[in-house]
Amino acid sequence: MGWGGFATEGSTPIVFVQGRMNSESYVDVLADNLLPEAPLITSADYLFQQDNASLHVPQTLKSWFGANFVKLIDWPDKSPDLNPMENLCCILAHEVYKNGTRYQNKQELLPAIGKARKKISRNVLNEPPNSMTSRLMSD
Repeated sequence: MGWGGFATEGSTPIVFVQGRMNSESYVDVLADNLLPEAPLITSADYLFQQDNASLHVPQTLKSWFGANFVKLIDWPDKSPDLNPMENLCCILAHEVYKNGTRYQNKQELLPAIGKARKKISRNVLNEPPNSMTSRLMSD
């Protein structure tokens, strides 16, 4: 399972967790990656977006966000198409597998993902958040 974040000024490293991620390992990932990286890629008053996956909704996680001054965007039910990270993952996958590149194992794949992430321009990072208003307002 992987986790990554992005904002208008850049993106976090992509972090891979062994096994299934649960709410406890998710908090660890956020504490180790979101908190130190967010000030480098966005303003201090940023909003954090995540979907309603079961590991994202426990009260302990909501308390952690509050204790760490992370403001959340409410996620509408049944709205996977609003997730700007899906667009970014598609762009990332296209770069990783361009020209039919195949990887024999995780040790080959993970560096390719990191390299592809660094190639994503700020213009591309700005497209999904800048389109949120129009996507929310469309029928």
